[in-house]
Amino acid sequence: MDTLLEVRDLTKVFRVKKGLFRREPFYALRGISLNVRKGEILGVVGESGSGKTTLGKIVLRLERPTSGKVLFEGRDVFSMGKEYTRKVSVVFQDPRNSLNPRMRVREIVEEPLLVHGEDRREHKVMEAISRVMLDPELADRKPDDLSGGQRQRVAIARAIVLRPRLIVADEPTASLDVSVREEILKLFKSLKEEGISFIFITHDMRVIEKIADRVAVIYGGRLMEIGEKGDVLRSPLHPYTRFLLSNVPVRHPRERRETGVEEIEYDIPEEGCPFAPRCPEYREECSSRVRRSELDGRVVYCNLY
Repeated sequence: MDTLLEVRDLTKVFRVKKGLFRREPFYALRGISLNVRKGEILGVVGESGSGKTTLGKIVLRLERPTSGKVLFEGRDVFSMGKEYTRKVSVVFQDPRNSLNPRMRVREIVEEPLLVHGEDRREHKVMEAISRVMLDPELADRKPDDLSGGQRQRVAIARAIVLRPRLIVADEPTASLDVSVREEILKLFKSLKEEGISFIFITHDMRVIEKIADRVAVIYGGRLMEIGEKGDVLRSPLHPYTRFLLSNVPVRHPRERRETGVEEIEYDIPEEGCPFAPRCPEYREECSSRVRRSELDGRVVYCNLY
């Protein structure tokens, strides 16, 4: 399958305040490399603060990387003009915050068309509303008149109205009820069948199981492992991936996976594996370096392999 977007050795450093006059570097991302294939949903999973959203923001050009590159169809995204925002769109976590409460649904969906000078806007707006299975009669409503699921459908309609090639979806179901979440996940799958690729960012392995084709596991700003969903979920290679899976609710206590990971607070180390202080399989070399291995089509960053 052809590569649509490629992330090469991406690093992002923020300067954070430490004390009254001092600032120290904080590595939100450290040397991450991955790709998104045409027509796939790449699930990006990890705990809060792992770097998932920073990765999404850089892909969307909302942040610039400290080093590394993001290539879209072989071109550096930061050298591209406005055509990039036609090809790459976004769905945020909470539609209540991402939709203008003073605008009507048709105006919200129309906004990207206005920015790009599109004609036949009314037709394209109603087509997008239809594609997300939203009642056309809601087109003249405002976001506060809609349910949470309806608001997220409006956000998705806005994201697809220009027919993008890639959508970055940052925790798009986190604020929704379980029943509504299932409907939105089915909608994403149907859009994938139309040829749209997704970077689907979430902290929830249950969502990954339902939506992703491949899975990238991130922790402490580093990529832990990436591979086909079935392989990662059935036989996780990295101890951190096993830890995430052990915290997924199960139907019976006997199905729980024990990992031996301690629930402690600590600073992410500047060198080596960020999971080392919690890892039950820690080795001395994990404090200074991490080995990259390829196993059966998967990439894992771990000194166990």
